[in-house]
Amino acid sequence: MSEPESTVPTNADPKAFLPLQTHVFHILLSMLDGPRHGYNIIKDIEDRTDGDLMLGTSTLYSAVKRMVKGGLVEEIDPPAEAESQGPKRRYYGATALGQDVAREEARRIRQLDRIVSRTKLLGKI
Repeated sequence: MSEPESTVPTNADPKAFLPLQTHVFHILLSMLDGPRHGYNIIKDIEDRTDGDLMLGTSTLYSAVKRMVKGGLVEEIDPPAEAESQGPKRRYYGATALGQDVAREEARRIRQLDRIVSRTKLLGKI
């Protein structure tokens, strides 16, 4: 069964997707390094967050399905070396729109960090 195709126009405004849910942002970040299969995405996020964010397969694949439909992610052919490494896995990569959305979310988070750092909320960091 194939993934649903995107219904988002190619000229969609990345800011229209913000704010992203935390796990969606991390999934996009994981894919910025190149295509990944589900388990690899889960492990990458766990490693990047030092175990603070651990996605279950149901959470991951539900999010990926929505991200494909939203035009942020696409299913891609596995790398040639993956063909000989056991059972077939689905690989996903961030689309150009997905990369732009991740970039805008990072800018939004950076701005929030600047705002918080001007308050006494966390003290001196």
